[in-house]
Amino acid sequence: MDLGTGTARAVPAVTSFECAPEGVHALIWLHGVPVAELTLPGDPAELLPQLPELARRSSEAAVREHQVQHTVEETAVSCAQRSPCESEKAWRARADGSLLTVAVCTRDRPEDLARCLEALALLTLDVEVLVIDNDPEGDWTRTVVGHHPRARYVLEPRRGTAWARNRALLEARTPLVAFVDDDVQVQPRWAEALIMAFDANPDADAVTGLVSPTELATRAQVVFEAAGGFGRGYRQRRLQPSSADPREAARAVYHIGAMGTGANMAFHRERLIAIGGFDPALGPGTPTRGGEDQEALSRLLATGGLIVYEPAAAVRHRHRRTMDELRDQRRADGAGSASLLIGASRKLGAAHHRQWSFLAIRWFLKSAAWTVAASVLRPSARPMSLVRSNLSGWIQALARDPYRRAVEQILRQADGHPDEPLLAPLPLALKRR
Repeated sequence: MDLGTGTARAVPAVTSFECAPEGVHALIWLHGVPVAELTLPGDPAELLPQLPELARRSSEAAVREHQVQHTVEETAVSCAQRSPCESEKAWRARADGSLLTVAVCTRDRPEDLARCLEALALLTLDVEVLVIDNDPEGDWTRTVVGHHPRARYVLEPRRGTAWARNRALLEARTPLVAFVDDDVQVQPRWAEALIMAFDANPDADAVTGLVSPTELATRAQVVFEAAGGFGRGYRQRRLQPSSADPREAARAVYHIGAMGTGANMAFHRERLIAIGGFDPALGPGTPTRGGEDQEALSRLLATGGLIVYEPAAAVRHRHRRTMDELRDQRRADGAGSASLLIGASRKLGAAHHRQWSFLAIRWFLKSAAWTVAASVLRPSARPMSLVRSNLSGWIQALARDPYRRAVEQILRQADGHPDEPLLAPLPLALKRR
């Protein structure tokens, strides 16, 4: 829903609807910036003509805030405190596409990848696109990339998302590298907004962006979005520890979940390389199953880094389509979080490891209490089966320490592919004991 033009557009679902649509979920835009969302029950055909007025009324406060920030280009509100708007032509003119490489890490999902690359082709800036094909079983990815002149194909034979992300850092030659998942479709101004956010915050190590749903066609997708999804709101925010003390870093890490997700994040390339890139013992394709994105952001915080969440850098994500897939995702989320805090923190030294271990206990207990209570109060929006799946991932990771098994897998892969480049020497936590 675009408030500037007063028009509402229905986004067609990729997946067939499980039942007749029960309502409308609208993302509300103003001057190229998402400012709010609106969910309404009813027949979409009847709701769409009413949506401009309903959206205007429901988002009045957000619109006023946006107008205060963007009344004139010489506003007293600094660039670092407002989202990049279409009206700020002088600021937009500094957004140079040659500063950014976009990396899409994928494995045998050609249909999702094709949609992702089609959206990237519509960006307002000309940027390089790398497609990192991670330990594929076929040649589908290479074929899809062949239809997109802007994209460059790179094979990464070592299985694991973190290996693929690190390969992208090695292949890129630009100061900024952005990562999107293959099941994501970027908005046209996404790259422009990322570069403008770094321009406004030159001390930022990373910028993350809004992730809204591509579709809400199945029960699993509706449940995931109702429980919070990947969205992190419509206000820019910054996260940085107040000092280098491990306790202060842990306090910042505790809030890392509010700063976005690995489906939509960008880094100063050299700053991320300086801390060792992504931990190859974390993430999909390893026994830890997740956490490589949040761990990289957390490690930046541990070194005093700054992370900026910028909602104008918006993408749409295709959520898991079945409840079985969603339960598996929640289990992986729990395992990845525990592995990040208990396992990967060892390489930061004893002081950080101790603080992150305390943080893991606090995080687990609070998450368990809150999600169980939410499930009891609203079982349709947060089914208990999802809560159990997430907690079981945490418990199994805490009991079995999959990070150690992942280390062994990474060492085998490094030995099996001695000619493949390493971003950095494997850290002490990954060396054989």
